[in-house]
Amino acid sequence: MGRKRLSEAIVLDYLRSIGDGTMPVGSPLPAESNLCEQYGVGRSVVREALQALDAKGFVIVRQGSVATVAPPQHWNVLDADFLHVHSGLEFFPQLQTAREVLEPQIARLAAINATATDLAAMTEANRLMEGDKNTPARHAMHDIAFHRALAQASGNSILASFHDSLTSLGERTRVASASIPGAIARAIQWHSEIVDAIRSRDPDAASAAMRLHLRQVRAELARLEEAHPDGTPPPSSRAE
Repeated sequence: MGRKRLSEAIVLDYLRSIGDGTMPVGSPLPAESNLCEQYGVGRSVVREALQALDAKGFVIVRQGSVATVAPPQHWNVLDADFLHVHSGLEFFPQLQTAREVLEPQIARLAAINATATDLAAMTEANRLMEGDKNTPARHAMHDIAFHRALAQASGNSILASFHDSLTSLGERTRVASASIPGAIARAIQWHSEIVDAIRSRDPDAASAAMRLHLRQVRAELARLEEAHPDGTPPPSSRAE
């Protein structure tokens, strides 16, 4: 196994332990020499792993002292490695808040800037959602495609990039909320309202429809939380 693969294995181990609370905030990681012995690797591999954990915001590495677990507000909870070993369920409400800040403005701009091609992409994604109502994973894929097309229609590359950065965790929320009866049908209806407002070149209506859509999503996530009060995610949304 190459050095990179070895360091990645250490990173995943610690992301798992930090994410599930086995290692609380402020916990010290073992000294480099102990990590080398534990994993049977050289110092270069251990240092590469620690640097990766530091770059992702999960540990704080200071020269001359052992690394410690960083506070959660430092974590890159959208990191692909973290989501590989953690369900992300506890961050669903924060993701929803971020969407509520971002997406109504995206819809407003799309009503001003969308092209016929953009409208066709949104309409097609919504049509595909209709055909995959009973398949949560495919529903999530088409839902993300709809919102990605909407973000691209804003004409703002930065906003589109911000939106894309949310999609890994966003896929989890969509798959999970698809278990709520009627959730997919409601999403399809609100998507149609958003597209109609954009087609009519009505920024206020597009923004309002998006806000109402996201209010619907928040209500469904609340129902999901009620169904899983212990924080255990539904099977379809668990990390691999």
